Amino acid sequence: MKNIFVLLLILSSSLINKVVAQIDADSLLNDLDAGATQTELLPKRMLLSQRLLWGERGLYRRVGIAPELTIENRERELRIRRNMFKLHQTLGFITAAGMITQGILGARLYNNETYSDKLKNIHGAVATGVNIGYATTALMSFTAPPAMLNRKGISNIKVHRYLSYVHLSAMIATNVLGPRIKEDFTLKPYHRAAAYTAVGGYLAAIAMIKFEF
Repeated sequence: MKNIFVLLLILSSSLINKVVAQIDADSLLNDLDAGATQTELLPKRMLLSQRLLWGERGLYRRVGIAPELTIENRERELRIRRNMFKLHQTLGFITAAGMITQGILGARLYNNETYSDKLKNIHGAVATGVNIGYATTALMSFTAPPAMLNRKGISNIKVHRYLSYVHLSAMIATNVLGPRIKEDFTLKPYHRAAAYTAVGGYLAAIAMIKFEF
């Protein structure tokens, strides 16, 4: 068990290093290059959270966290966006490693021969860490300053976003069903299906970042 966990951490660290090394080439983080030629300082379409926080009359501008809209200030915001997405991707890989570990532990819990209270406690601790990592990763994405451009059509970034709806729903279902298994063991298959969907959707979303189309 410990060897598997250590292996997962080594693999996740390797992936993180590759992401950080290649981050400047990622389409999510190239908005600074196009920003200087844009006459509009904010995109017409933004996430609701971005509009509420970073919009022309957003909360951050009202309380002084984000200064008035100028080209120079938007360039600073795009640098903040770049750093937040670096953290988003790094935490994403760490969370993915935690998800895989949790899946291995969960499978052992479902097996009567390997079940133990100690294993259950470890599974619960890993689940807490995964939930914290998952929430923080999502926070870095949904609260980042908006990009200078909002690309039309289907792209890897949009597919990544659509997949986030899948794994978010599955994560909620997993956390809701998990504690209820004690009361109703018939929920086990649904909890397992939700967990597998969450992990599959999450890994697919990560894979989408590595592709351009």
